[in-house]
Amino acid sequence: MDEAVWDAMAKPLDAGGAPRPADLYERFDAVWGPGGWSCRFEIASARPAAVVCTLELGGVSRSGVGEGATVEEAAEAALWRAAAQAGLERDREPPARPTVPAAPPSPERKPSAQELIDRLIARLREEGKGREAAALVVKYGGYGSDPETTRKLYGELRNLLLGKETP
Repeated sequence: MDEAVWDAMAKPLDAGGAPRPADLYERFDAVWGPGGWSCRFEIASARPAAVVCTLELGGVSRSGVGEGATVEEAAEAALWRAAAQAGLERDREPPARPTVPAAPPSPERKPSAQELIDRLIARLREEGKGREAAALVVKYGGYGSDPETTRKLYGELRNLLLGKETP
C-alpha cells in the first residue's frame, strides 16, 4: 500500500472529523473494488465491549482492537484503528465517546478478577501486544465461564506480558 493509494483515501477525511464506517466502505469500493478488500470483526468481549477488526486492502491485512460502551462503538473504533494501522491518518484517534468515570475501588474490597484482567490487557496494549491479548480473550469466551477458566486466562495473559511460554 503505497502513498499514492492512501492519497486516494483522503477524500472522506477532507470534510474534517472522523469518517463514518459507511464513508470508508464506499471509498474502499472505489479504490480497490468490491472484491479487492474485506473487513472482519471478532467480538473479544461483550462486557466491557471489545472488538478486533481485521481489514484487508489489496491483499495486505491490518488489525485494530477497539473498545466502547456498546459492541457497535467498539467495532467502529476497531475499524478506525485497523485503518490507521494500514496508514490512514495514523496520527488521529477514533472519535472520543463520552464515558462514565469508574468509581475508585474502596480500600476494603479487593479488585475483582475482571478488573485484574482488564489491568493486564491495558498493560499488554501499552506493550504492543493488544492483538495477542484479544485473541486470548476470544479463546476463553470473555473472562471465562467459571473461576478455573478465569484463572487460566489470567495466567496466559500474565505469561504474555512477561514474555513466557504458556505450558
